Amino acid sequence: MSNDKHVCTIYIKAEPARIWEALTAPEFTRRYFHATDIRSDWKVGSDVTYFNQDGSTAVSGEILVSNPFKELSFTWQVHYNKLAKQERPSKVRFLLEPVEDATKLTLIHEDFPQNSVVFPQISEGWIAILSNLKTLLETDSVMAVS
Repeated sequence: MSNDKHVCTIYIKAEPARIWEALTAPEFTRRYFHATDIRSDWKVGSDVTYFNQDGSTAVSGEILVSNPFKELSFTWQVHYNKLAKQERPSKVRFLLEPVEDATKLTLIHEDFPQNSVVFPQISEGWIAILSNLKTLLETDSVMAVS
């Protein structure tokens, strides 16, 4: 097991319920998350999948924790990269904490195999995605980067 862990924290001027919706609804993810549609019933043990616009799978996983408006965690299996697809899944967690008139959103992506192909990719990618989520929720527009 690798000790690699990626942590991003961002403050968003939105209620935790609104951020939860943005994390779990395809109408939102397609706007800020590489044009993917997320699908799940959000029950522990259920599948979660990010679908590309052509219907192919970008990322899949299994729901580990689903505590609406507080914590969401699932495994992370990449499908868009041949080498990454061969790795065992890592784990992603979203923690939502109300702070004054905003929400502190902390993302923890961990449990990578040794010499992970995925870790360097997510290390650059998550901050752009979360920044785009923040922009979307605060301005109802998105940046070109995601």
